[in-house]
Amino acid sequence: MNQKKNPNTVAVIEKALTVITFLERTKEGVGLTEIARQTNINKTTCYRILQTLMLDNIVEYGSVEGTYRLGFRLLELGNIVKRRIDVREIALPYLKELTNNTDDTTYLCILNNDASLCVERIEGIYVQVLLLNIGDVWPLYVGAAPRAMLAFLDDKKIDEILATPDEKNITVHSEIKHNDYWSLIKDIRKKGYSVSYEDVIKGVSSIGAPIFDHKGRITASVSISTTSQKLPPSKETKIAEQVLHTANQISKSLGWQGDKK
Repeated sequence: MNQKKNPNTVAVIEKALTVITFLERTKEGVGLTEIARQTNINKTTCYRILQTLMLDNIVEYGSVEGTYRLGFRLLELGNIVKRRIDVREIALPYLKELTNNTDDTTYLCILNNDASLCVERIEGIYVQVLLLNIGDVWPLYVGAAPRAMLAFLDDKKIDEILATPDEKNITVHSEIKHNDYWSLIKDIRKKGYSVSYEDVIKGVSSIGAPIFDHKGRITASVSISTTSQKLPPSKETKIAEQVLHTANQISKSLGWQGDKK
């Protein structure tokens, strides 16, 4: 197997990827000598790569002693990516409909490694004042979309997340302290949605609602963001109904059988 050279890659990682790619060919397992020969990687280096990959179950021992094959960790990672793609594809038409109905920017964020990852953004009229972009990762206690996910995790997980400092310092305008978040979480659970009034960026307010999968697990959230003048507290309930309706449609499309507000 020939290895392509690229000056911008890390050599040992490139070799590890070569080993993983080679192991795709086998279900039962391949011996070290054969792996080294087929990948043109030094046998000692190949052994170290295999042992390292086994630490996270990316590689495991094969059915025959002395052989190696791909582990189930890759299946787990693949399922994470698949869920991300599925949720985005399912949510996209609903997000577009919500933006068309309100003229406001809508977002889809997913739960990713105990944080909020923005995977879709449909731009409304007031995009110049908005902060969240596709690919941005925010703590779960920052903003309407992340909090809509945070509130529906189990209490122990919430405590762990709230104990983690906000290293990015995104909440520069927020006056909410970590020990005040539990009252906020209880309010979100009661209403079924979260609200952010200018606590991330001045002049911008948002409403977020949770998205659940077929097992009733929180998996993502949809939110709407606009100027605070267009989203005053007096209009919260009316706009929240639209956001909740959108979130519920997406959840039901994922197989969720519940019935949030």
